[in-house]
Amino acid sequence: MLSLVGSGKTLMIIPQALIFDMDGLMLNSEPLYQQAWQAAAQDLGFTLEAELYLSLVGRSSEETDRLFGQMYGDQFPVQAFNDRWEEQWRSLVQQQGIPLQPGLLPLLDWVEQQGLPKAIGTSSNAAEAELCLGLAGIRDRFAAIVTADQVTAGKPAPDIFLAAAAQLGMRPAQCLVLEDSNAGVQAAAAAGIPVVMVPDLQSPTAASQAIAQQIFASLHEVLTWLRGL
Repeated sequence: MLSLVGSGKTLMIIPQALIFDMDGLMLNSEPLYQQAWQAAAQDLGFTLEAELYLSLVGRSSEETDRLFGQMYGDQFPVQAFNDRWEEQWRSLVQQQGIPLQPGLLPLLDWVEQQGLPKAIGTSSNAAEAELCLGLAGIRDRFAAIVTADQVTAGKPAPDIFLAAAAQLGMRPAQCLVLEDSNAGVQAAAAAGIPVVMVPDLQSPTAASQAIAQQIFASLHEVLTWLRGL
């Protein structure tokens, strides 16, 4: 690791392991979640604006439940909403499948060619992750998968990424996190893990811009960068 003078960041030379976020980073699944959430809210008599949905991307279900309570008050039927959006979402993914983000397969191929261990650290629960990864055809490419229901606190807390690094047998500073959400970038920073952001639905905040090693438009760019380290 080398310090970048005056930048406040640490420059990753060669990561010894990679930790991938799932939704938005590897899978183009966020539009399906948004569609399911908005339909479920409408069915229950509420309006879930796109801006509000975007602010919740990458956060754990417990965190989103808490924020819904703050925004809509005690009258918001959290459990009914969660049951309904999950039903809507499962129907959508079974009908439409889940496309991979551009550049993912070449990136995974390169990581495997380098012999670098890799894990997934996702805010989805285990059942959702298994379904998504299976439908996307990449489940077998990851030996270690840490989901939000396997840790005490989800993103932006560091628990998911710390658990993923531990499962890989690595210290946090030896890893590199790839994330699309601001909450995920915060979680990586809290875990002491260098992070690269590839924004999907969210634009990077000023905090994410200050934290991230790099911000790229696609996984193709991530691969080019890694090859040059």
